Amino acid sequence: MKQLIFVFSLLSIFLKAQNFELKDNNLIKYYEIINQAERNIINNNLDNANQKYKQAFVIFREPHANDLSNSMKVALKVNDLETAYTNYQALKCLGKNFDNDFVTNNFKNIEKYKIAPCKNTIDLQYKKTLDSLFTIDQYYRKLSGGNYQAYKKELTKGDSITSTNLLKLIQVKGFPNEYNIGLEMNSIAYFHDFYFIIWHQLASNLYSPQRVNFSNEIIKALNAGKIRPDIAGKLLDLNNNTRDYSYFRIYQFGNGDGTMDCCYISKNLMPENRDDKVKHNVENVNEKRKKIGLSTTEEEVRKSIFLLNNKDYTFSENVLDGWIFKDPKDIEKFKIGTIKINDTSH
Repeated sequence: MKQLIFVFSLLSIFLKAQNFELKDNNLIKYYEIINQAERNIINNNLDNANQKYKQAFVIFREPHANDLSNSMKVALKVNDLETAYTNYQALKCLGKNFDNDFVTNNFKNIEKYKIAPCKNTIDLQYKKTLDSLFTIDQYYRKLSGGNYQAYKKELTKGDSITSTNLLKLIQVKGFPNEYNIGLEMNSIAYFHDFYFIIWHQLASNLYSPQRVNFSNEIIKALNAGKIRPDIAGKLLDLNNNTRDYSYFRIYQFGNGDGTMDCCYISKNLMPENRDDKVKHNVENVNEKRKKIGLSTTEEEVRKSIFLLNNKDYTFSENVLDGWIFKDPKDIEKFKIGTIKINDTSH
């Protein structure tokens, strides 16, 4: 009987995983346009990208900070200063810090631009509570120096506290995002610290068993526009031990001396190199990505290649994987199925 219950539980998780989907029509349209804007950026069609961002922001009135930031930078490059200043103000309302000379360097005639009041309110107490949970989450991880096994008991207890309390907070106060807790000052990718608490509830965690699966809260947040699809996909994969939202990645290799050899991609990125199994896997990933508002995994890696040399923009969670090998021969074995980015037309 216990075995039957266990199988049924696994089946329920599997079936639930197949239904992760963005259903809000406005957000579906918003992400379609954002993906088009990002595609225009990497193709250097900045005028078109500028128009796409403006179109998207009419559909969704609380655009994500990375979209506001990309739109602002595009608008500055095409000299659409009114749009750039509007986005600058929106980012300031979310708590983004700018250099002291940012305004004087980019907006020469500041009196021309209308000052708009902030429409969001930062819940400082909510942010403080989340920060305290993150402090607990990080305490033994920092103390361990990477040897998590030595602090397995402490990590299990700490992660139990942080995950259950985070779930309670979300259920009472709603899923946190930049419009109610502001931006993380240390994150150039607009990645919130509390995401790490969800990250550490990964289903395959060897040191701290999963106490809370946040998948339902993540999907609710996705459909409320409270979390970006790229971060939602990453956290869903971690919470469910899947690779549903990422297939192609950029690899860098090291042998433990601190230097890294970057950057390589799978030969299978090229369609002509794919066998039937790879084709099926890529199609499956792309279908799931589309359901939560993401572009294809091929497009995602092209954006990441673009970002390697274009630090002005932030599209998504970077798909850069680092691998450390003790034996250089193992690195060469791994490289057999890859192409160095410098050797391909991207």
